[in-house]
Amino acid sequence: MKPTLTLAGPSTRFSGRFRPAPVAWLAALLLCVSLVGCGGGADTEAANPQSAVASVPQGNAGDSAAPAAANGSADQPVKAAVSLAAPDPGLLLLLVPDGIDDQDPGIMAWEDAAREVGVRMAPITDSQFLGLGTSGALAYAGLVLPDQIHTVATDQLVQAVRDFTSAGGRTLLTFDFAALTRRADGPLVYPIPKSRLSDLAGVDYVLYDKYLDHTVGLGPVTAMRSTLRELLVPPGKSEPFPTTASVASLTANGGAGTSGTTKDRMLAAPASASDLGSQVPLLKAAGVGPGQALYLPVSPSDPGGVHGFDPQQYQIQPMASPSELRSPDRLKELKAGVGFGQAVRAAAPDQASRFFPAGTKAFGAFGGGSGSTAGGRAVVRNGLGDNGPDVLQAYNGYALGFLVYPSYVTEGSYAGTVLATSPQFGLVAGVQSFGAGRVLFVNLPLTYLKGRTDALPMHGFLQYFVQHLLGGAQLSSMPNGVAGMIFNWHLDSKEAQQPALQLERAGIFNVGTMSIHMTAGPDAVTPGDKLGFDLNNNPTMQAFLRRMDAKGHSIGSHGGWIHDYYGLNANETNSATFLPYLVLNRQAVDNAVGHATRDYSAPEGNNPLWAMDWLAQQGVVSAYFAGHTGLGVTRDYRDGTLHTPSLWVVPVTPMGNYATFEEFQDFNVPKADVVNWYLDLVDFDLAHNTARMVYAHPPGAYDWIDVVQTLEAYVRGKGSSQVAWYTMPRLADFMAKRNQVQWNQQSLANGVTQFSASHPVSLKEMVWRLPKARYLRPTTVSGGSVADGGTVWLVKASSNARTLTFRAASNTLPASF
Repeated sequence: MKPTLTLAGPSTRFSGRFRPAPVAWLAALLLCVSLVGCGGGADTEAANPQSAVASVPQGNAGDSAAPAAANGSADQPVKAAVSLAAPDPGLLLLLVPDGIDDQDPGIMAWEDAAREVGVRMAPITDSQFLGLGTSGALAYAGLVLPDQIHTVATDQLVQAVRDFTSAGGRTLLTFDFAALTRRADGPLVYPIPKSRLSDLAGVDYVLYDKYLDHTVGLGPVTAMRSTLRELLVPPGKSEPFPTTASVASLTANGGAGTSGTTKDRMLAAPASASDLGSQVPLLKAAGVGPGQALYLPVSPSDPGGVHGFDPQQYQIQPMASPSELRSPDRLKELKAGVGFGQAVRAAAPDQASRFFPAGTKAFGAFGGGSGSTAGGRAVVRNGLGDNGPDVLQAYNGYALGFLVYPSYVTEGSYAGTVLATSPQFGLVAGVQSFGAGRVLFVNLPLTYLKGRTDALPMHGFLQYFVQHLLGGAQLSSMPNGVAGMIFNWHLDSKEAQQPALQLERAGIFNVGTMSIHMTAGPDAVTPGDKLGFDLNNNPTMQAFLRRMDAKGHSIGSHGGWIHDYYGLNANETNSATFLPYLVLNRQAVDNAVGHATRDYSAPEGNNPLWAMDWLAQQGVVSAYFAGHTGLGVTRDYRDGTLHTPSLWVVPVTPMGNYATFEEFQDFNVPKADVVNWYLDLVDFDLAHNTARMVYAHPPGAYDWIDVVQTLEAYVRGKGSSQVAWYTMPRLADFMAKRNQVQWNQQSLANGVTQFSASHPVSLKEMVWRLPKARYLRPTTVSGGSVADGGTVWLVKASSNARTLTFRAASNTLPASF
């Protein structure tokens, strides 16, 4: 069994219950009783030097060795060749090894992330990059150096990257890129004494020669709240992290990270960095005591050690139904089982960098605001929420508390702007100048995380790179460029019938379109309990669904016929047993509304791959998803690859450890805090031109109907031209259409850029956002129009246009970003 995680909730205790993960994945985890029995063994000494991977001093690597293929392996066969894209000042280059397949899942993950962020990215091989030379590479927007895909590099390539950046290039350097080199006699090794790109990163890292199997740590990632919002981390996906009095003082005085020296920043640190086990539930569950830290052993086959800990388990959500939470026979506990893989406990590093992150502006063009009006009634906050003083926060997981991520131990000072840190291991992210160029260093395995259902860090740091280092134009991910909210109602059992009807009478379903999903069988918890809707024989709820459908809401299935039974028992090995439950549920809901439905959510967040495959075959285009939490509508990446390309997943955004009204109520979350979170989320969506999804059950929502009404009034007060309610299929359809847009940029004389876009059917609802800090008002527009969007120019395609062209002159040099 796996260790049990218990989290402290407001005024009471909180823990989490996980449904079983896929059996194949659990094979390596179910042997674990605790960290000690989870592949990590007991507390460890430093790794035995005799078993260490051989290293070579920097500069002695065998540049004459054959160029590495995929991830540096010359043994991998060449598949589809990577074609070099034409020069384009808006195109990002993803540096990949020679011989890699252009359909490699890692490449696809980055390209999909770029499309969703609203920019374009193309792979470029080592040979192509070297062939371009520095001046040729500078004709593109910037260079992305990915983790996992490209862990091996020659000294020649490393120097070419350095030359590009020094000459004015913008570079995104991630985690284990070029962590290894090939020795002259063949073996892959770690350079001595540190990464050859440490000067580019701004700190010393990949210190294998010193730390051996303690080179990579596993712990929380902290940043100022304002910075996390710029990294697309929505309110509720990060939570305040304890800090020392000195840090609090620095923050109150504007933050050492904002204007102080590197020395000042190094004096400040999260509270009790040497005893994080008492503050981070996941570390406590791993048995981390005072003065200890978790590490992931590394090797040439896994130079960042990331395969020793699987973040995909974060998607396995403890989503109890209202009947479970409210049962008098059930303790109000949700227990989360967490496997720690190959992680080991050992003494925390005493020479790692210590920084306090800098803050950034909290919101962009539209601002957050503390209130809004609707129908003459002001919506006023009881508390500041995100509008309060900037504070240190950390990435947080639904029912998990502070999440833990792999990062290399770093040493030395840092001359740049600190964005994110590890309390024990040093710098996680920062921006610094390098010659005439700039570097965003991200000490996280972004590719690996996205492939294991945590795409938010990749998308967030890519967004930051585009906005703050490139000042790039972006294609909005929202229809007509209008931000929004997604509200997903889960009707689990007949217990929700009367509350749903009462919410209808109160007008809750009259404000905009929402996704409404029902578990339709006669039972709810166990077969034969007769607690379900029995939709086939329930004319009241059949009529309710038809009314909701007529209003434009998206009706869909919530699994699984028997809510808890399906959610707790369906897995990757028993499709023969549980596929009929999906079929029955879909038939009942489709029959009730009179047409095929295209929307879905899974009981307990349980989405086996066979279920997603079947749903896609039925024409379902959107599904609630318990992975990639805090992100907007995205692709179904898991197990390291893209699944069901036609079915978009809609991740839930939690409020810290909770997400539903029943959880808020049962775990004593103050109502005012919930209101502030909802309003902050609206402001976040508006500020970042995005949409995030929240979900609820009618019973708890009706108990706190005033909170729902306040949220709806706040959205209404913003105006429909600024914020809209979206259903899940509405955004899935838009994203699918948006993926067919082809566009490019061309540099003309005198700093003018020509933009050209096309779509095989229509560019209707497509909007480009150009930052005013870089571009003057676009001119010579054909096939669209220009509007003022605050800090950006909005170029909107005409409804009947299949092509769009316009020009924009430079407002300032890119170096200002």
